[in-house]
Amino acid sequence: MSKIAFITAAPETISAFLLAYIKELSLHHDIHIITSLNDNQTIRGLPSNITVHHVNIHRDPKVLSDLQSLFTLYSLFKKEKYELVHSFTPKAGLLTQISAFFARIPKRLHTFTGQVWATKQGLSRTLLKSLDKITAKLATFCLIDSPSQKAFLIKEKLLREDNCKVLASGSISGVNIEKYVFSQTIRERLRTEHNISDDDFVFMFVGRMKKEKGVPELLQAFKCINTKKSAKLFILGSDEENLTESVNNIANIHYLGFKSNAEEYYSFADVLCLPSHREGFGNVIIEAASCQLPALASNIYGLSDAVENGGTGILHEVMNEQEITSAMETFIAEPEKLIAMRKRCRARIEETFDERILVKEFMRFYKEIGLQ
Repeated sequence: MSKIAFITAAPETISAFLLAYIKELSLHHDIHIITSLNDNQTIRGLPSNITVHHVNIHRDPKVLSDLQSLFTLYSLFKKEKYELVHSFTPKAGLLTQISAFFARIPKRLHTFTGQVWATKQGLSRTLLKSLDKITAKLATFCLIDSPSQKAFLIKEKLLREDNCKVLASGSISGVNIEKYVFSQTIRERLRTEHNISDDDFVFMFVGRMKKEKGVPELLQAFKCINTKKSAKLFILGSDEENLTESVNNIANIHYLGFKSNAEEYYSFADVLCLPSHREGFGNVIIEAASCQLPALASNIYGLSDAVENGGTGILHEVMNEQEITSAMETFIAEPEKLIAMRKRCRARIEETFDERILVKEFMRFYKEIGLQ
């Protein structure tokens, strides 16, 4: 029985993306979780036979705290003598790979899920990219959550073809197709709750309200079509950059803030909007697609794998308000096309991104690198 550690900066990463892998591995291996836990915080859905360690890992740069975290990880790795450590998220990846290298952990994995520096320029880009290079250099192998991101990282010379891999067709962990399924009952309930008729056309954004998520250009594009066929735009997510004031100045926009039942709104809406400037993959798109919800998204690495352009949604040039407006008009004006997309959305998820497919590939990969 091998001893394996998963390391993340936030416990939400475990509960949102890694539980299926952990549950399957725990049948044959001793699994440990290392993450930042607040007082009395637990990880939702984690099996009782999993060992959890608290190590404070800040997402933002904090030199003294980061050095302390590095030493704590090193001490823990030396004590527990893991055969394999697997890190997720940039900061956890950097600290894990450095400490695991010096602790002489034989197998060191990291999963790349998008690059903060991809849209930056100058010194900031160079510095952040160099930190990812350290992570990639010290890891014995890297996983990447989308084929187009893999191509980007190879082009940027962070990785080589022989030291990285995408599981199946991409995504961190696929979609639980039994959980994410369209419900007419939920659609009717939520539309009644929000006083939205079935004839109203609802666009929806789900995620953190930030400029790099494309929220400003989405708002401007919606202003051009919000008088047509009772179009509505619903926004779900926390406002991290004080964009709510802009939302309040535009008619037919409903800002709901963070919603713990966001998956129910996939049945409520007609089109999901994700005009991001950067994404590793865009798991929200395949979760929505599993609920038969097509997407309007930027044609960038990651999202170009999550959306089948013309099949499960429409891709637009990043930061192009005119293309976003045109795509919105297309969705509204062509209901037959929308119906066909809804059917294709669910079929593609079942064929390609079913969680069970990713778990099977994950377990096969672990065996390939020597874990039995």
